[in-house]
Amino acid sequence: MSKSPNIGLQTLPRYRVAIVGCGGISHAHGNAWRALPDIEIVGACDEKFEALSRFATEYNVQNTYNELRQMLEKQQPDVLVVATWPSSHLKNVLEAVRCGVKGILVEKPIAVNTTQLEQMIQVTARADICLMEAFMYRHHPLTLAVKQKIEEGAIGEVRYARSTFSTGLGRSLQAHIRKADRQNWRLRGDLGGGAVMDLGCYCINIIRYLVGMEPQFVWATGKFEPINNVWETLIGTLDFGNGITGQLDCSFGWTWRESYEVAGTEGSLFVQSAWGNGEAESHFIVNGETFSVAGVNPYGAEILNLCEAIETGTPTRLPIADALGNMRVIDALHESAHLCQPVRLSASGV
Repeated sequence: MSKSPNIGLQTLPRYRVAIVGCGGISHAHGNAWRALPDIEIVGACDEKFEALSRFATEYNVQNTYNELRQMLEKQQPDVLVVATWPSSHLKNVLEAVRCGVKGILVEKPIAVNTTQLEQMIQVTARADICLMEAFMYRHHPLTLAVKQKIEEGAIGEVRYARSTFSTGLGRSLQAHIRKADRQNWRLRGDLGGGAVMDLGCYCINIIRYLVGMEPQFVWATGKFEPINNVWETLIGTLDFGNGITGQLDCSFGWTWRESYEVAGTEGSLFVQSAWGNGEAESHFIVNGETFSVAGVNPYGAEILNLCEAIETGTPTRLPIADALGNMRVIDALHESAHLCQPVRLSASGV
C-alpha cells in the first residue's frame, strides 16, 4: 500500500467564497464546500433563475444574484469561483479584478484561447490576485502518487504517455444539431465548446504533467461539426523532442473511456480511472503491481489549496503558467486539425 501524499492544510481563517454559474459543475463544488469549516458560501450568481434557486436551496445560500457585479460589490468575497461557459470566463475574471477579490478559481478550460488567458494573467498579476485553473484531479492523492512514482524512477526515463477521455455524447450532439438545442455549452463552438475544450484539456494536462516538459510540435485529426463549429472527436500527437511522445484521443461520439498510461525505459504505469476519483480508495498499476491510495474530495482540496496560497503566499499546486502551457497546446491542436499539418509551439505561444 502506498501512502497518500500530504495535501493537508494549516489552520486557516474563514474564507468567503462566491460562485458565478450554477450549472452542473457548481454542485460538485458546493458538495465539497459544505463539508469544509474554513469555507463560507456568501453568494451565488446565475442568469437562469431555476439553476440559481436550485443551488441556493441545496447549499443554503442566502444571497443570490442575477448580476455578477452586484454580488461582488455587496458580498465582497475573498474568492470567486467561475463556473460559467468558457466564452464568459474573461469578462467574469475582469469583473472580479475590478471588485478586488483575493483569488479566482476558473473552471476548465480557463479561457477560449491563449490570447484571452494572457489578458487574464496580465490583469490579475497587476492586481496581485491569485488566479488558478480548476483541474480538480491534480489535487487528488492518486495523481500526486503517480507523479511521485515517476519521479522516483519506478519506470525509468519517461519516453511515452497516452491519455483518453470520451463520454458518449454523440447522440446528444446530433440531437443538438437537429433541434438547435441552445443549452449545452460543450456542443457550441460560440460558447467555447468541443471535445478538446471539455475532455482533451484533461488529456493534454496529464501528459504534460507526467512528462514534465512542453511539446515542440503537435499534429491532430478528427471529426469536425461545421454547423456547431466544434470538434466532436480529436486525436492528437505531442512531440516533446528527444524521442519523447504523447498521444491523446477525446470524443463526444465514442463510448465512455478514461485512462492514461506512461511508458519508460524500465517499465510502465497505468491508471484506469483517470479523472473522477473522490474520497473512495483509488488504484494505479506500476510494472504489474497495484498500488492503492486513500482518497479525498478533490474539489475541496483545490479550494483549500487556493486559500492557502492567498493566506501564505505559497504557490498553488497548479501555477498559472501550467494553464498557459495547456491552452497553447489546445490552440495548436485545433490549428493542426484544421490545417491538416503539424504545428510548432514556442515559448512565447503558438
